Amino acid sequence: MDLILMQLPAFLLVFVRMTAFFVSAPFFNLRNVPGQFKIALGFLMALISYQFVPAIGPIPMDLTFVIHVLKEVLVGIILGLICEMMYTAIRVAGGMMDLQMGLAMANVVDPNTGAYVPVTGNFKNILATLYFFSIDGHHMLIRGIISSYQVIPLDRMWAPIGSEQVMMTAVKVFLQMFLSAFMIAAPLVVALFLVDVSLGIVAKSVPQFNIFVVGLPIKLLAGFALLVVLMPAFLLTLNGLFEKMFRGLAEMMKWLGG
Repeated sequence: MDLILMQLPAFLLVFVRMTAFFVSAPFFNLRNVPGQFKIALGFLMALISYQFVPAIGPIPMDLTFVIHVLKEVLVGIILGLICEMMYTAIRVAGGMMDLQMGLAMANVVDPNTGAYVPVTGNFKNILATLYFFSIDGHHMLIRGIISSYQVIPLDRMWAPIGSEQVMMTAVKVFLQMFLSAFMIAAPLVVALFLVDVSLGIVAKSVPQFNIFVVGLPIKLLAGFALLVVLMPAFLLTLNGLFEKMFRGLAEMMKWLGG
């Protein structure tokens, strides 16, 4: 009984970080997933991952334990948001594509955020999710949060959350998100821009041709054809995007560990 009481504070800290990570990490933070399930998943993963936590000294259950809990919550949320930020690039790219294709007004409800997202962004999001699960990306996320206990010890009172390195890493991931979104959307956006230029030339050359009637269907057909043609390139870009996600997660863990 004394051994259980001695290990209980460390297990609670593991449970807090794991649950905070699942609340903010991609795929695990879906709004239509009940909160009880997320807590139960965090508890189960804490039981499994507790054996991988390095041996630490006793953590007293006093007022300082509240600081430990607050630190674990912030660490879990920051690591989850770093991954979620990179995954948001897919929805941003879909918004750029829909704006160029003329589907910006046709939005659907995103079950993750509860907001309206473009149709192409939702389609790309579903493809990215299936591809992520096919390469066992969710296992890599779980492996990453488990390895964070070795980089960011539980018995440390606080983590350098407000340090310059942590802020610069967050800014760099934010920039990479928009760069990745531009790389995903650039081929289709540029191709449809050339279609717009061609339609403009036709409208000026043949004034009798009603470009407003046939322009939108032509852009939609060209856009859907390009989505099919560019699908292999999209999967290759996803490889680089997920690689940046895991690299950013590792870099953030390094700086949070001091």
